Amino acid sequence: MKVLLINPSFNRYAGIKGHGGLSAPLNLACLAAYLREQRSDAKIEILDAEAYGLSYEETLNKVIAFDPDIIGITTTTPSFDIIVELINRIHNKLPKTPIILGGPHATGSPEECASTEGVTAVVLGEGELTLTEIYDAVKNNDTINRIKGICFRKENSVTFTGKRDLIKDLDSLPLPARDLLPMRLYYSPPTKSISEDRTANIISSRGCPFHCTYCLSDMMWDRKYRHRSPENVVAEIEHLINDYGIREFNFNDDLFTADKKRLSRFCELLIEKNLDIKWVCMSRADYIQPDILKLMKRAGCGKIAMGLESGSQQVLKAMNKRLDLSRSIEAVREIKKAGIKVGVSFVIGHIGETPDTIKETIRLAKMCNPDTVAFFQASPYPGTEFYRMAKEAGYFRPNLKWIDFAIVSDKISTVNLPGLPAEEIHRWVTKAYKSFYLSPHYILSRLKQIRSFHDIKNLLGGAAIFLKITAGSIFSANRKKKVVT
Repeated sequence: MKVLLINPSFNRYAGIKGHGGLSAPLNLACLAAYLREQRSDAKIEILDAEAYGLSYEETLNKVIAFDPDIIGITTTTPSFDIIVELINRIHNKLPKTPIILGGPHATGSPEECASTEGVTAVVLGEGELTLTEIYDAVKNNDTINRIKGICFRKENSVTFTGKRDLIKDLDSLPLPARDLLPMRLYYSPPTKSISEDRTANIISSRGCPFHCTYCLSDMMWDRKYRHRSPENVVAEIEHLINDYGIREFNFNDDLFTADKKRLSRFCELLIEKNLDIKWVCMSRADYIQPDILKLMKRAGCGKIAMGLESGSQQVLKAMNKRLDLSRSIEAVREIKKAGIKVGVSFVIGHIGETPDTIKETIRLAKMCNPDTVAFFQASPYPGTEFYRMAKEAGYFRPNLKWIDFAIVSDKISTVNLPGLPAEEIHRWVTKAYKSFYLSPHYILSRLKQIRSFHDIKNLLGGAAIFLKITAGSIFSANRKKKVVT
């Protein structure tokens, strides 16, 4: 029986191309690897339409050519309008083929997804076990009604089958089926690229021990943190080195440094095996410790990214982000002192935000003086506490489309806050970028850091993204000036 897993195109129709690089859809590769291991008769393909930049029609043609028995589509909130159009086209041509949705938007907005014409079922959260049982049901011409972890439309209502237990031992899962992906096409964004080597993304844990209001992790992983063993992660790295020539790795974990003992063992293994790789990971300011930084540097860590989120303690409290501002500054200094580059990110436009708190955020960014900074437009994704708060308070602006929920965008914010309308939030994001990146101090420091052509390429790549983000606001400002005159 044939299964086709699709990562739909997004940048073909929306978004800012290149801002997040192009990462392999490891969620689909994990599903494919598990199903292939458990059901030897399954013929599985992954269609990464985003990587190939396929149109609706091109995607549809490939679906028809494969003639699958089951179609699985991963969803994100900003891409969902595009996904609905793709589903319509597939369903019109292959009306009897089950279409299964999974991913963050499907988990956060299951009723909407299950009610979409052509959708057979929606998988909530972790999907390996659920997809395998769906495969069995379709193969045996059986009902899916008793499969845990899904919802589906029945007549005029949506039925939930109940939660599925999470997989306790992540080491028991096979490595992602990267052989089904166009590995040569993937690359890191300028903010997370630290060498000219071929890169790959890795996920070594699921979930996060913290519960910030805006984060999708709680929803996807049921507020539970699980991790793979250091030995298991290093085995994946060796596989990528030997089979794909990868030498740079980008860890997509929400908090790679969550377990100090695990992190130390991971670094020690890399050093013992003399793998000579470079890697980037994400952490929190309160999980940065000088002694472990030295070990991370020896093991090849080239950059650490941290979400500092706001320069206002008041807004951090509203986000349930338990972080002291002074620790944010100290952590950046400690990372740089260890010889590791540091990138930080902030969210502008969360509930509780005001022009004064945004100014505090810009001020903190400059005080930290990281190598790179990102100012994301706050986006309340369905299923998060932020979404519930915004909806109950009536903050969502009229005529919203899902595409407006992209956190890096030239569109105005999704929310109108008291004293801070959506247009003003977007202008502040643009102002924050300009204030940081166009400051003489930052420009001079970046020029001094140039050591190779790769550094120049990254600098130019970052500048291109900066111009795309700010172009909409610049155009809007110029248009207003013309109207006034």
